[in-house]
Order: sequence, then structure tokens, then C-alpha cells
Amino acid sequence: MSTRSESVWASASPAPAVLRAGAILDALARSRGRALTPAQLAAAAGDIPRASVVNVCAALHDRDLVRAVDGGFVLGPGLLRLSQAYLDALDPVRAFKEQMGRLGDREETLQLATMEGADVVYLAVHEGTVLLRPTSKAGSRLPVTCTALGKAMLAGVPEDDVRALLADGEPFAARTSWSITALDPLLADLRAVRTAGHAVDDQEAAEGIVCVAATVPGSATDGQPFAVSSSLLKSQATPDRVAAVADLIKDVVRGMAEGN
Repeated sequence: MSTRSESVWASASPAPAVLRAGAILDALARSRGRALTPAQLAAAAGDIPRASVVNVCAALHDRDLVRAVDGGFVLGPGLLRLSQAYLDALDPVRAFKEQMGRLGDREETLQLATMEGADVVYLAVHEGTVLLRPTSKAGSRLPVTCTALGKAMLAGVPEDDVRALLADGEPFAARTSWSITALDPLLADLRAVRTAGHAVDDQEAAEGIVCVAATVPGSATDGQPFAVSSSLLKSQATPDRVAAVADLIKDVVRGMAEGN
């Protein structure tokens, strides 16, 4: 990916109004659906003048990027249109959807994700014929440390880089009593992932759920890792069934990498 210093717009100066709009949208995203007043937005977005908040929100409202509700503003439906366009433009998302189209009807739900910092970010979900909850939606996040997707992607990262990424986060957040909360056990798990070619989280992200994941070959070396996962009820996660799901996922990620 090119940086600003390498591009034709290296001398450009970011427009203050656009920076304020981004800060306002970030503040509304952090509010998780709770309306924020102009005064609250002014504080949450970095002490922007209240008059500027109102003006920026008026412009965002015209583009359906925010909605005016009782109590202030919330995110608007126009963001969904933009986020879907962004996701559709990502080659791995297109490749994932193409592979899902070739699979036909199957009971498994498969999910595509990438890694941002110490988070797994879900990009696309293909629902199977047997719905299994919880299924993460596109855009949702989970810690890399307690998900099969996260471990699959971390396994493609040099161990020193994993240490640098996660060392300050110990103890890691525990979503269940089975979650890995320390770096050394996680690193040992990642070594096993490299040997097996796939990762498993055994009730580490959700009680009663076993998840299997494999990374898209070559994606980590290109600078942005991607991985595909599927989940099973713990009661159905026999060794044979886990192996079959792992084989399915490996076929999908191999097809994504090869473009066939």
C-alpha cells in the first residue's frame, strides 16, 4: 500500500471539516447506538466547537451518514452502503463469495475475517443451511487471542512480532473460562497451529462452541492476513467432524488463494 509520502497528494493538507466529520462518526460508533447531543459530541470528538458539530452533522445528515433522533444524533444508514461497497471491493471478500457460490448448499456457516492490531474483524459471513448462533456479523470484532480466526492469522506472523503485538495486553481478556489469557500458552498453541495447518478454539470465545479456522495462503506475507472459519456445537465436535470441517476450510482458502 502506498503512503502519503510516496503519492501524488503528499503535499495535500487534510481539510479540517472532514477530520471533524471523521471524529464525530468515530464518537457515534463508540456510543454503540446511544444518541449523543451536540455538546456530548463536541467533547467526545476532541473538543470540537459545538457550532461546528451542528454544521458537520447537518452535512452528514444530508448524506444519510447520521440520523437526527430525540436526544441528538446516531449513525445513519448511508454508512452501511459505503461499508458494503468497501467490502465488495476487497479482493478476499470477492474471492470468498466466489468460493461460497461454488460450494452449493451446505450446513456449515463460514466466516471471513482479517486482523487489525489485536482484533479479529469479520468481513463476510456465508450462512449455512443449519444456523448456529452466535454468528458474528460483518464489521464485528473479537480478540485475536481467543478465536480460531485470530490464532490462524497469528500463526503466520513471526513469533517476535506476536510478542510485540500482545505483550502489553497480558492478561488477555477472557470471554470464557477456557480463554487463553497469557502469552506463553498462546505461543505454544500457535506452534501447534503451524504444524496442523489450522487453528481450533475449544469454547475459548463462546461457551459450548468449537471453532475451526485456516488462513488464506500468502495473505500474511502480502501484509494483510485473512482467514476463514466455521463453528460447531461442542457436543458435535468429534475429532472426525473437526477434521472434516478443517479440510473444507482449507479447500476454501486454497481456492481463494489460487483464484479457482
